[in-house]
Amino acid sequence: MAVSTSDSNGTAVRMNLWLSFCMQVTFNTSGSIILLPWTFATLGYVLGPVLMVLFFAITLYAQYFLNQSTLELPRGAVSTLRDLSIQVGGRRLGLLATAVQALNMLLVMPAELNVCASALQYVVNAQPGSAAHCNIIYVLAMAVPAVLVTQVVRRFGGKTGGLACLSLAVICAKCSLIVYSILQHADMYPSDAAPVAGMGAAARAAGTYGWSNVLSALSNFLWIFTPVFINTELVAVMEQPEQVHRQLFMSACCMSFLYLIVGLVGATTWGVSVQDPINLQLPHDWAGIAVNCLLIYGAGLDYLISQIVCTGFVQELLDPGFDKSDFSASGCCRWLAYSMPANACALVLICFVPELETLVGVVTATAVTLGSWTIPALVGLHWGRRQELDLEKATTPCTQQATAEGAAADAEQPGADNGAFTHGVDAQVEPKIADEPHSRLVPVLEVRNRIELQQWFIALSGIVAMVALVASCAYVIATTDYSSQNFFCVVVG
Repeated sequence: MAVSTSDSNGTAVRMNLWLSFCMQVTFNTSGSIILLPWTFATLGYVLGPVLMVLFFAITLYAQYFLNQSTLELPRGAVSTLRDLSIQVGGRRLGLLATAVQALNMLLVMPAELNVCASALQYVVNAQPGSAAHCNIIYVLAMAVPAVLVTQVVRRFGGKTGGLACLSLAVICAKCSLIVYSILQHADMYPSDAAPVAGMGAAARAAGTYGWSNVLSALSNFLWIFTPVFINTELVAVMEQPEQVHRQLFMSACCMSFLYLIVGLVGATTWGVSVQDPINLQLPHDWAGIAVNCLLIYGAGLDYLISQIVCTGFVQELLDPGFDKSDFSASGCCRWLAYSMPANACALVLICFVPELETLVGVVTATAVTLGSWTIPALVGLHWGRRQELDLEKATTPCTQQATAEGAAADAEQPGADNGAFTHGVDAQVEPKIADEPHSRLVPVLEVRNRIELQQWFIALSGIVAMVALVASCAYVIATTDYSSQNFFCVVVG
């Protein structure tokens, strides 16, 4: 779930470890649970969890570089991933981070809209061929109210923490209901999933082990755990920023537990017959309806917040001086115009690529691969090189003398607050651009130590994953028949 870390006046809100944990879990888990049964059934109910833990470990290690860089900078120097990337790596890396964050937010919208619309259609359960069976009705039923709310709610803050805690309770309830529904109807499908991909005869006969299916399943492990898009912002507003590593580890453990419970129960009980997403496969009883209603809440809130953020991004790009408190006729028309591009993109994409798995693949291929692995690794490389250069300067005799003279001059200035540059004390520091030697997107291609070797490996892995997933998405979109999705349907009879 996309969240804000400021109140309605734009003032930063300090949060404790528990609240930041709730925000991290809800950000990643809200619409991801429904993908895990199919993922584990495709990769194997033994191999799948192992690969999930491996992907999580790589993501955590990459995120460590971002968190550590943020902690070692003066508090207040950075508050977003963009700020951190600019200060550590320069404008080009900052531009890449901004583009990836904006693209992720923009492409998440059709995925969340798909979840909402399909869940609402499941709840209504209209007869095929009737007017109420047309998918576009449910898409518009979710999108139009969100557009209207966006015209009034132009910022999202103040109650973010409360919503995060509520969303965490909703996620736990949703997981429990999915498990309950599957176990209550365990005899609906054979338990024919294999422990490792390629071993199951039933899966081979059904074509489950196709290369595009395997890549899609692997990409889900990137999609379901993307702390990069929120964690720098959380560090900036945590009461004790040094606890961010603990918060992230706790979040990863909690998410792993939820994912394993739902994924393993679904894969081992319904085998390769399990569908993606599983919420639409549940029997249409009270448990299935409750699961989909909870999904509408979670995914609908994500869609609304993403829409507000994207609208604000467009507004800042086109009209930085716009007053968000201006509700005059002119102000409302301008804000409506700013909200149209993101919504139009979501509607177009969901109509041409109506399958959730493909939409998730598009987001993961274009934004998550770079955001979760490549950018954190590049920030880590830049930060390591910067520390080495600072150390060299500090050990050079002439530099030491210049530094001492500069410090003495600073101390003589009236009102100087040397403690403002100590971590843990708020300092109003404008994000500055890295020195010229570091103002490049990719550092000098060399390996200086074991950590740099690992960072280069993670950065290149993100690029390789992006290329592979783009190819997979293009193949799936080109070969899939979407006519059965019935978006622009002609009702007969």
